[in-house]
Amino acid sequence: MNDVRSAIHRHPADWQECYLSDLISPDSSITYGVVQPGPEIQDGVLFIRGGDIFNGKIFIEKLRTISKEISSSYKRTLLNGGELVMSLVGYPGEVAIVPSSLKGANIARQAALIRLKNEVCNTFVMYYLLSESGKYFLFEKSTGSAQQVINLADLKYVKVILPPMSQQQKIAKILTAVDNLIEQTQALIDKYTAIKQGMMADLFTRGIDLSGTPETNPNHGQLRPSFEEAPELYKETELGWVPREWRTVSLGEIAEKITSGSRDWAAYYADSGDLFVRISNLTREHINFRWDSVKYVDIGGGSEGERTRLLDGDILISITADLGIVGVVPKGFERAYINQHTALVRLVSQCNPRFTGNYLSSHSGQVQFEKYNDTGAKAGLNLPTIASLKCLFPSLNEQAEISKIIDALDSKVSIQKVELSKHEMVKKGLMQDLLTGKVQVTA
Repeated sequence: MNDVRSAIHRHPADWQECYLSDLISPDSSITYGVVQPGPEIQDGVLFIRGGDIFNGKIFIEKLRTISKEISSSYKRTLLNGGELVMSLVGYPGEVAIVPSSLKGANIARQAALIRLKNEVCNTFVMYYLLSESGKYFLFEKSTGSAQQVINLADLKYVKVILPPMSQQQKIAKILTAVDNLIEQTQALIDKYTAIKQGMMADLFTRGIDLSGTPETNPNHGQLRPSFEEAPELYKETELGWVPREWRTVSLGEIAEKITSGSRDWAAYYADSGDLFVRISNLTREHINFRWDSVKYVDIGGGSEGERTRLLDGDILISITADLGIVGVVPKGFERAYINQHTALVRLVSQCNPRFTGNYLSSHSGQVQFEKYNDTGAKAGLNLPTIASLKCLFPSLNEQAEISKIIDALDSKVSIQKVELSKHEMVKKGLMQDLLTGKVQVTA
């Protein structure tokens, strides 16, 4: 915070220190919206609540509606598009520009409407209020302990450091370009994620036709025709309609080992040593591990922990709290262990662990865990229950082909997430440099 304070006081000489109220249009004021919105009306007027604003965006798909009569009684907050709206509670200080598509909408009491002078670039002010400097002044004015609140009276005196208009526009253009990259990258992530979900539904019901050769079978290497197109290719099982060549088995039938980790690992935590894989290292997004938080253990020789040392291809399943999160140990994984909150399933050689892991993490596989995730009781799975889980069992070659397709889609998502992280870091750096004048742009 000291760095932010010192940066504020080191702004260029041609940057003006002013209050937010100094930037308001002469015929307007900072105000909040509808106090009593009433019940939601199907064909009513959209209105923006504080929780609908986050990270410079308005979540239009989440907006509720109010009656036209109530909205018209709050004419002062009817939106034209281009104004700033700010959350006053919940996520205080979150601010966004109203898109033109929301012309005629209104705001709730939890949001403030800020109409700026024509001589001020509203996009620059938005970014400034979202920056560390802007947050410093906003939170300086916020109140409340359990839930922070920004009062309108205090909001008027939030300080803004304003460069000349030409620089405001240039800075706004640069940051908007980065935001567009972030939005495009997130759209690709959403696209590949949706493709993966749809593809998994097909792969685990239709599979890949590997009969014959590409020369003798035009469908070789492709999804089998659907049940509706060729019902003779399918049979009904407890897991639904699946290709006739497939079997359904319990996890215990195809596992050479099912166990769970030991207790009391805290005594072995260390700054370095062997990896300690916890539920937090698993994710529902895919069957690969994530390393946002890493723990190490030093168990010494002859420890009972050796019983659950991880090997390539081991399937891990969360068996307490949030049940059924699945991960698969990759090839060449370093020495690592698990605790009692995770089950370890080691399959026989005729099984592809990534196929089985992906099936268990798919919608069809997760249905089996849902009945145990009773929020009214302490959720937990024992090892016999893990062994009883049902799985699909196509040929080993088909398992490998299906896994390859899913892994390729996971890789596409992962690559785009790395790109997204890079863009977000660039934006953070630019906001720190450009919005304080540390790095100046040419007009």
